[in-house]
Amino acid sequence: MEFLELPNEVLSRIISFLDTPSPFDDNLLQKPVLERPKDEFQMQFSETEPRRTALKSLSSLSRLLRSLTLPFLFKHVILDPVSLSDFITFLGQNDLQQRVSSIVAVVSGHYNHVHPAWWARLLNEVPTTRLSIIAAPHILAELTAVSAWSTDAWAFDIPYQILCFDQSPESTRDKIDYEDLPNFLDARPWTSLTVNEGSSVLAYTTYEYFFRRTPSLLSALSPSGSTSGDSLFASLTAFQYVAIFPFYNHVDEVLKCIQKMTRLQKLSLKLCPDAGSTILHDEIIAAGSHLDINDPWNECETSWRLIAHHVAALTSVGVLRELHMKDVQIEGVRESLEFTLNRILKGYWTYSGERTGLWLRNPDQLPPKGPLTT
Repeated sequence: MEFLELPNEVLSRIISFLDTPSPFDDNLLQKPVLERPKDEFQMQFSETEPRRTALKSLSSLSRLLRSLTLPFLFKHVILDPVSLSDFITFLGQNDLQQRVSSIVAVVSGHYNHVHPAWWARLLNEVPTTRLSIIAAPHILAELTAVSAWSTDAWAFDIPYQILCFDQSPESTRDKIDYEDLPNFLDARPWTSLTVNEGSSVLAYTTYEYFFRRTPSLLSALSPSGSTSGDSLFASLTAFQYVAIFPFYNHVDEVLKCIQKMTRLQKLSLKLCPDAGSTILHDEIIAAGSHLDINDPWNECETSWRLIAHHVAALTSVGVLRELHMKDVQIEGVRESLEFTLNRILKGYWTYSGERTGLWLRNPDQLPPKGPLTT
């Protein structure tokens, strides 16, 4: 029997072995880079992933194989909001609406004049459980109707940041009222949020860098007063924060947001570039070497202590049960990081093991009482 003579169910099953996770997820913890779709919209594609390459090649062999591979090829999509109508039409023509599980929206301009809002229409038409947005900080501020601090944006020169939202399959069925549009932040009961704020390295080259304010939604949302922000925080059960050498006073603002996440169970933080990364070297060279190499690392060490104390405090008032510190992958700081957190969290949290970066709350331990010591 020839391959194409096999029943469609069998062919689809064979093709499913070529399925891969979202290529975008592999880069979610790296410095954000804008990858505009080559076409109006496209599948997320990685030339270095053999299975994705095989899927794409297979789709061009016959009409039958194309129909069977499209659900896998467009399971993860990159989209320019300008092409939203064409994208929705394409999904309808190929019966793919229910097959899209994650979308990366590359937002390079202002779309406040568009009605209905592109994101509302996207969420209504495509029941994806994950929506990621990559855009400049001021675009994200406009999208979420948040007055983010921008006076010092020039010092950081952060071109792009990422917001990645997850929702339950049940929530995808909810319809947004175009005539009574909610704020994007609480348009859905988001259960998980990843914020990647990019690199702060360039700001260290400015005079009295520690007075600079990071262009950040979280900075704007950390004080009280944002109903939409507080609603978002109250719905989250998982939160992941990624940045490259943020200032410790900014990390403190992020932690104040985390305190509002009363249902938070899993917390993940990454404040350093990957081991072997050349980002720090590259940005120092780009800045003309006007940077004290000790400053970023000192800010990191202070941030780790702040994180440990906030997590210890959450033990007495929240439901947090898992802390993942991804900076332990850097051998040069691993010992210091592990020692700092183990010392502050001892008795109430258990370290899963050297080099894991994972701390688990002890359910049988009483919460800490009284002031926390450094």
